[in-house]
Amino acid sequence: MSFHRTNRFRGIKTFARDLIYVSDRELCMDQDEWAHRLGWTVTRTGFGARHYRDPRFDLLRAERIVTPALALSPVPDKVAGGDVAA
Repeated sequence: MSFHRTNRFRGIKTFARDLIYVSDRELCMDQDEWAHRLGWTVTRTGFGARHYRDPRFDLLRAERIVTPALALSPVPDKVAGGDVAA
């Protein structure tokens, strides 16, 4: 008898999980489609929760890591004679 109850519970659980999944997709479909058209990455983090990431921010971070030594070094001023001003 418990076998039939387990199968019935499993069926209800699967139905509820599928309903939540479809509802989540329907809720965020427009925003996800818009983000994909822009080339962004979309990460699902829960029901109705998403993280949208623009890959251009990764390029900025990589550029910031590469150029700090160059950006902080002083640029010498040149005088008309070609000598560096003190």
